[in-house]
Amino acid sequence: MNEVILYIKDLFFLMMDALILSFQHNWKVLLFAILVAVAIKTYVDTNKLSEILFKRKKISIIASVLFGTFTPLCACGTTAVIIGMLTTTMPWGPIMAFLTSSPLMSPDGFILISGVIGLKFAIALTVASIIIGLAAGFITTAIEKNTSFLENQSRFSEKENTNKCACSNSNAIVKKATFLEKLNLKDLLHNFITLGLKQILLFYSIFICIGSLINYFVPSSIISLLFGTDSFYAVPLASLIGLPLYITTDSGIPVIQSMIQSGASQGAMLAFMITGSATSVWVIAGLTTFMKKRAIILYVAYVVIGGIVSGYLFDFIELFI
Repeated sequence: MNEVILYIKDLFFLMMDALILSFQHNWKVLLFAILVAVAIKTYVDTNKLSEILFKRKKISIIASVLFGTFTPLCACGTTAVIIGMLTTTMPWGPIMAFLTSSPLMSPDGFILISGVIGLKFAIALTVASIIIGLAAGFITTAIEKNTSFLENQSRFSEKENTNKCACSNSNAIVKKATFLEKLNLKDLLHNFITLGLKQILLFYSIFICIGSLINYFVPSSIISLLFGTDSFYAVPLASLIGLPLYITTDSGIPVIQSMIQSGASQGAMLAFMITGSATSVWVIAGLTTFMKKRAIILYVAYVVIGGIVSGYLFDFIELFI
């Protein structure tokens, strides 16, 4: 019994050492990423931004991808936007474009990845999220236009425009906000605690511990054999492993860093990040509340194929850079 307790203590101290070492090296990048995410959450009205972008249907797919890639929406935020799109006359193309690009990248994620893993990996994930989103949007548009595959795939029986103004009195007097009110310090502090500390910092810390345990229990030779650049099946294997896991761009960084340090190829980890962020059990469970089977299958196919292709391309490009 004493040996078990000592063993657990050793593992605990191992994780704490990994946490301290990671924070020593990355605290500036982590703090900057948190501040960016909190500032956008506090001062950017994503509802108004989405309304502006989605008014022009001719550019709605591109707008959806840009909106999904460059806004730090959580799962709830993504779901809210998708529900809003489904309850309007928005076609499936922009919906799929937003849905495939939104979980993969955000401004704070780009900052963290650049500082912890490297700028090339951050750029690769950003480019992959944009290309996957655009491809999903335009392919879905062609499918919807030429087939009946996506007919009745929304769980909303009738598409109604629910974007109504909460205030119907056009003669209402709007009080001009003071400078302090514009700063919105109360919401800023609230978002710093709930988003910055309870989400980004907490999950980042948890995944540092997981990464340290992977390094401890799994020999680097096995990781290199399974996920190294010499392994042709490393990319699809990493994609399949990422399918059921719940990770976010921010929280997955420590695990990916530890895997790369143990010999995994960056292409395989790129594929793991793409599928892990977009196709976890929790994400799919959420999608089933407002999307039906064929639409979900199409979404998963986009993400898995996009992740595998992106991973192979990144490893291929790495050979010449």
